[in-house]
Amino acid sequence: MNKTKLKDLYTYVYIDSSNIKNALKVSHRQIDWKMLFDYLKNTYKNLKVVNYFEGIDKADMGKTEEFKNLEKYGYKIKTLARKSYKNSPKYKTFKCQNCKEKNTVEILKESKTLKSNIDVYLCSELMGDLFAAKKPVHAIILTCDGDYAEMIRNIIDKNPNVYVSVFATPFTKYNNYLSVRLKELERIERYYLVNILNVRDKVSVPNGV
Repeated sequence: MNKTKLKDLYTYVYIDSSNIKNALKVSHRQIDWKMLFDYLKNTYKNLKVVNYFEGIDKADMGKTEEFKNLEKYGYKIKTLARKSYKNSPKYKTFKCQNCKEKNTVEILKESKTLKSNIDVYLCSELMGDLFAAKKPVHAIILTCDGDYAEMIRNIIDKNPNVYVSVFATPFTKYNNYLSVRLKELERIERYYLVNILNVRDKVSVPNGV
């Protein structure tokens, strides 16, 4: 099925917002969310839903207001609270060449990582929406994250009615944000890797604008 026909299918959009924002930042672009929504609505005749996924801090009132505005414009907001994970310090033992004593040195300090498992949330939502589709449907995922590769392969294998397009920045020697696992999926049918920079003027603006 060619690209033109894909535009006629019922279309479900899943946006890994943090990932695609960071990927575009490397290309000196930032998404204009209203432009993106208008592009999707005008390009895909049977657009069913545009899901926006992001991890948030509960106390971030600015984000809450931003999400309300996106929801008013038409996005379906899907958020998860970020949780703090402790990374233990790392040590390495060195042997003194002169005295032969062993000395243990801290080479990486204890740190904290904030994570929300948005990728798991997105996968479960997509599978719930499309796994049992009885008519041809089109899923669009905005991401460069290879963690989605197995889910994409599985749903295409399990349901012949599902077509998947991934909108991502391209893999170049200057920008390797795109996971090789998403690139390798191009070998299978009903999967399309789309260079989001080809429509950058329709969905984004230069950084700082």
